[in-house]
Amino acid sequence: MLLYPDLLALLFLQLALSSPWTLASRLPPLRGRSPSSKGLQGARAPNQRQQSVELSTTVLFLGEPCGVYTLSCARGLRCAPPLGDPSPLQALLQGRGVCGNASEPSPSESPQPKATHLTLTEDLEKAPCRRLLNTVLKGLEPVVFQSDRGDIYMPNCDKRGFFRKKQCRSSRGMHRGHCWCVNESGMPTSSHTSPEGTLICDNV
Repeated sequence: MLLYPDLLALLFLQLALSSPWTLASRLPPLRGRSPSSKGLQGARAPNQRQQSVELSTTVLFLGEPCGVYTLSCARGLRCAPPLGDPSPLQALLQGRGVCGNASEPSPSESPQPKATHLTLTEDLEKAPCRRLLNTVLKGLEPVVFQSDRGDIYMPNCDKRGFFRKKQCRSSRGMHRGHCWCVNESGMPTSSHTSPEGTLICDNV
């Protein structure tokens, strides 16, 4: 009689294992595995939605906001500042640009004349701000223009190649770079700060 409970337990165990309603049958299928009759051998091919989600984490698509510190726009697109923005560079630094077709002209670009007089080009290259900008871009003096803080100074030139009144170091994230005032030759001039903290260059 002592064997009867053991025999009964074995019988229930055998019934439970042979039943189609086992714990294994109640588990959900494994992610990334094929639910085919072959078992858990082949991996399921990613569907189009999964691929687009993965792609959207590496590039930005048409119409998405973009900027200097964001992901790049997808192939064939480029990041452009909003149309009519008074400070397009600032818009890109703050991530307020928009991914658009690369073939379309940027809102900040004005159409260039097809023929430019040679002397005008030569004069532009001799202008003080333009000379400094060319030096920086060629990388001949990177140590002079890069500070210990890691921000960079790119000369702010007007269309004639002379310095604009306000010069600024590059922004770092959402922090504005240091700004100062100069004359058109690049020499520092007087300035004052408004109550809101904006630098105002005095007319010289």
